[in-house]
Amino acid sequence: MKKKLLVSLFLVVIFTTFFLILSIFKLYTEAEKVQRSIFINEVLTAGNDVVDQIDAILKNDTIMSMSDSTATEAVDTTDVVSVQHSRKFLMDSTNNQPIGVIMSEIYVKEDNVRIVSSDTTYFSDSFRVLFPLYKDPWSPQTKDGVPDSFLEKIDVNMVQLDSTTKDILNPIFLKNLIKEALAEETIGARFDFALYNAFTTEFVIEPTSIPKEKMLQSDYVFRLKYNEKVSSPHYIILFFPAERGIYLQRMSTIVIMILCLVFLVSTISFVSLYTLYRQKKVSEVTNEFVDNMTHEFKTPISTISLACEAMGDEATKKDPELQTTYVNIIHDENERLRSMVTNILQIAQLKKGQVKMNVELIDMHELIRKVVDSVALLVNSNNGTLNLALNADNYKIFGDKEHLTNVLVNLVENAIKYSENKPEILINTLSNDKYFRFSVTDKGIGIPKKSLSEIFNNFYRVPSGNVHNVKGYGLGLGYVKKIVTLHKGKIEVQSVEGKGSTFMISLPLKK
Repeated sequence: MKKKLLVSLFLVVIFTTFFLILSIFKLYTEAEKVQRSIFINEVLTAGNDVVDQIDAILKNDTIMSMSDSTATEAVDTTDVVSVQHSRKFLMDSTNNQPIGVIMSEIYVKEDNVRIVSSDTTYFSDSFRVLFPLYKDPWSPQTKDGVPDSFLEKIDVNMVQLDSTTKDILNPIFLKNLIKEALAEETIGARFDFALYNAFTTEFVIEPTSIPKEKMLQSDYVFRLKYNEKVSSPHYIILFFPAERGIYLQRMSTIVIMILCLVFLVSTISFVSLYTLYRQKKVSEVTNEFVDNMTHEFKTPISTISLACEAMGDEATKKDPELQTTYVNIIHDENERLRSMVTNILQIAQLKKGQVKMNVELIDMHELIRKVVDSVALLVNSNNGTLNLALNADNYKIFGDKEHLTNVLVNLVENAIKYSENKPEILINTLSNDKYFRFSVTDKGIGIPKKSLSEIFNNFYRVPSGNVHNVKGYGLGLGYVKKIVTLHKGKIEVQSVEGKGSTFMISLPLKK
């Protein structure tokens, strides 16, 4: 039932988190749409302002008035310094259509006298059909059906910008004009621009960093107003390479809040799932601990019970030596129970931080020798060997002698317990300027790699493979690590499954 509840809670958290994050991103996309709409309106306002300014400039950009000079059919080219060419369209005021063009040549002589020669050409009806006013920016009038011979006779320059207009609408001037208009709309983002002739399908001013094909796909296109200087449809095209970045920059506060919210939701979800997982693991380990502890307690209790029954037997009452044997069994099993209860209470005290440390100066080599003497009988009963390599030069530390003794006993007993055959144990010591180090090495069954991170957790027991007679309830190594930590030391383990393990403990030297 608990497992099903845990799985249900897990699924609820996952789905709730998913839909919450989905809602957050939907909120972000809506906010981005709003920002895009605002940005488009600002660019359109700036673009229209640029078109109005260009129109005003072009209307004021007139060629020299014909009345200021004398038109002649034959020009005396003596002492002529330079010749200038200009063109001025004749406009029909009723429909704002070009009806002709005045082609002028201005001869400048050494004495700064200017002589103007002009020639007026009126457009035919067929010309006006070929070059109407364009209302659709990106659907210029098709040339299909017009004889090539007719097109060849048309002066293409007549549908391009006038030479004086090109000088005014140069790239630097136009860029500054656009930049100022965008700045008025609080747009300071990087942009590229171009001036495009839709009739000739050529760029009058080419883009500097954006490919032409990509520039023509821009959403920001503005047609120059029709006047006598611009007879064919010309368009200013704007392109913002990092347009989406502009939205993000403008929504920086919202984006930060959304990211914080996503992080908070993700963190809460992760912590919740991790807590559920840990509770599941704790539940499993606790159940295993209870099973192990019950088994461990059952054995001495059963032994004591049998010994008591045996002592009540008439034959035992008549045999003092047999009575002594049973009394010793009861005493040993009672000590075993007391030891297990003590270990459990010590772990509980360690978790609550209630363990009192009786700190004193300890000769660690002497402590190790005493522990070796105390476990010698256990090692010998298993036909094992326990060797010492006491190589440390500095081996006196401040610590709790009783707890450090228990640490070493725990490690040695584990080395014996997890050796399949005859135990081979080595206790080695080393030291440097800061630490005294000792290690306990065995050639037992080793520890699986996946279990190395778990072995110091309370109640955790490493699966013993084919060894089924290993007793214990997973408190020893947890106790060892707690004591080492209280001594401001550290413990490390190296193990190869099937070849043995080495536990290394570093304790700070006396100061």
